[in-house]
Formats: sequence, structure tokens, C-alpha cells
Amino acid sequence: MRSFTHSAHIGRTPEHVFGFMTDFGNASRWMSLVKRLEFVGTGPAARGRQVLVTLDLMGKIRQTVSEMWSYDPPRRLGFRNTASGITGQFEYRLEPERDGTRITFTADIIPHGLAWLLLPFVLKTHRARYSDQLDRLKKVIEASPQS
Repeated sequence: MRSFTHSAHIGRTPEHVFGFMTDFGNASRWMSLVKRLEFVGTGPAARGRQVLVTLDLMGKIRQTVSEMWSYDPPRRLGFRNTASGITGQFEYRLEPERDGTRITFTADIIPHGLAWLLLPFVLKTHRARYSDQLDRLKKVIEASPQS
């Protein structure tokens, strides 16, 4: 179920934006609640790679493993995970636009079993949590020097 879509223009090329996003050392600067992202195991970034996500949830550190289900540099990047009976599938699409990049962030929230009962709360929480993520990404990227 498509839960939300956010879009923004960033004044850098898709290659620059994608490179910044996939440098996991930058994740905490723009991703909601994320303290750290790191690949599980060794090897290059690729579709199907697992990513350990360390989150700060109101002072409580929690880790979850996500799958990089979409990886098409510099056009698409997506992560998916299932926790507490809910699958979240998140995707970033990058397209050249004027003097930079149009980035579109979508989220699909899919409850399983009795988690359907929590869907209105989960949607409200996720929409609020991610509403300014692209604004933060834009601000951080545009403040850094162009390479």
C-alpha cells in the first residue's frame, strides 16, 4: 500500500546525490532516526545486499536488518525490512532536472496479520517521521562543496 510520496529538487547531479546517499557515513545527517548504516558482510553495494540499520528511538538504540531491494546507480535506491508484523519498502528515484536532480521518496507500508489494526497509527507515525527527510538531504548536500 502506497503510504506516502515526497519529492524535492536538489541542485546537484544525480551522480552526486546518489553518491552522497550511498556513502553510509552520511546517513545520520539526513535519514530520520538513523544513527548508522553499514553493510552486513563484505562485497560491493548491490541489489539483495543486507544493511544493518542502527536507530535511535527516543533514546533507545535498536538495530534491524534491511535488504537493498533496489540498486540502480544513479537512478534508484531502495530498502525493505519487516519488523513487528509490518513490512516497510522505501525507494528513492533520482532524475535529472534543470540544474540538478528531482528526487522522489516513496514508502509502502504493508501490515501482516493483526498488524492491520495498527495501520492508521503506523501510517501517521511514518508520514510525520519522513516528511522532512528530503529537505534535510537537500540542505546537507547543497551546503557541501561540489566535486
